[in-house]
Amino acid sequence: MIPIRIKRYILEIYILQEAHGHATISGLAKVLKVTASAASKMAGKLREDGYIYFQPYGTVTLTKLGKEMGKKLFEDHLVLMEFYQLIGVEDKLIRNKVSEVEMHMETEVIEKIKKFIEEHKKNA
Repeated sequence: MIPIRIKRYILEIYILQEAHGHATISGLAKVLKVTASAASKMAGKLREDGYIYFQPYGTVTLTKLGKEMGKKLFEDHLVLMEFYQLIGVEDKLIRNKVSEVEMHMETEVIEKIKKFIEEHKKNA
């Protein structure tokens, strides 16, 4: 099982890369609310594990493995965002609430939520 903090970094790198073509250590540190030193240290670990390309003081981009994982994590993120909207969580709270739980949920649970949303849409 992949540690939650690694998943969180990969998801945020994926989001930044999709928006800007790459991530930076300072950008990661900001969105993850960690120091640049902590983000740089984790980037080194992610590079060793084959998830990212990274040069100190440079940009961060996902490898094929990292991008596949990031895409899946982002798709799960979107499912949970839609689910929270569906059950009536206040819009301004949804992103924070999803961030609190998304890395703790297994794929099979997300798939069941996705099926529930699809059934709800059919019956609405």
